[in-house]
Amino acid sequence: MFDLRQFAALAPDWYLRLQYHHELDSTNDEARRLAEAGAEHGTVVLSDHQTAGRGRRGASWVCEPGDGLLFSMVIRPSFPKTNWSRIALAAGIGIAETLNAKWGVRAQVKWPNDIYIQDKKCAGILTEAREDFVIVGIGVNVMSAPPSENARIEAIAVADVVQSPVSREMVLAALLTGIMTEVDACAGHFEAQLERLRKICYLTGKGIKFSAHEKEFSGLVRGVGFDGALQVEVDGEVMSFSQASEINVL
Repeated sequence: MFDLRQFAALAPDWYLRLQYHHELDSTNDEARRLAEAGAEHGTVVLSDHQTAGRGRRGASWVCEPGDGLLFSMVIRPSFPKTNWSRIALAAGIGIAETLNAKWGVRAQVKWPNDIYIQDKKCAGILTEAREDFVIVGIGVNVMSAPPSENARIEAIAVADVVQSPVSREMVLAALLTGIMTEVDACAGHFEAQLERLRKICYLTGKGIKFSAHEKEFSGLVRGVGFDGALQVEVDGEVMSFSQASEINVL
C-alpha cells in the first residue's frame, strides 16, 4: 500500500493535489473525469492497481499492487494546442533526467513515449488531449518489473539498478516535480529541451522497424529533429516522422 504519510512528508505540495485510490479501472479515465469537473492544473490521480490500465495504441500496462507507480496528471496548458504534442516528450525528459540526477540510473527516452534503462523498459507514457486539458498517464516499474507480454521488450525496475534504498513514495515525489517542470517549460524552451533529449535518445544510431502513415518502414535512426520528430534514414533518404508505432530495434 502506498504510504500517504511518508509521501506528505516528502512532497507536501504534491500531497495536497493527490487523489489516491487502492484500485481504479484507469487513472487516465479518473483524471479525465476530474478534469471535466474542474480539477486544477497539476492534479494527480494515483492507484495501486488498475483493472483496465492501457498504454499507447491500446496496449495494456500490467503492474502488481505495490510494485510500481500508476498515476495520471491533469495538465491545463497555457500555450496553443498546436504545441500540445510536445507534452509527451517533455514528460519523458522529466522522467529520464530525474531518475538520472537522483539515482544515476542512465535512463533514456525511447521516442516517443517510453523510458529505457539498460536496454529494458522501465516506464511508459500515454497522453490524451481533450478540449481544454491534457491527461498525462504514466506507469513506472519501481520495486520490481512484471513479465513482459511482448517477447521483444524486456522490463526493468528502478530498484533493480539502484544501490541505495528506494521507495515508491520517493520516486513519485521526485518524478512529479521533474515532469511538471518540463511540461510547463515545453512551450517556450522546447529547443533547449530537444538538445537535452538528443543526449538521452535511446533510438539514435539504432536500426529500427516501425509503422507510420499506414505503412511499414525500416531504417537507421539519425536523431530527433527541431520539431521533435524522429529522423530516420530509409533507403538512403532521411525522413521525418512525427508519429510512429510498433517501433522495434533490429
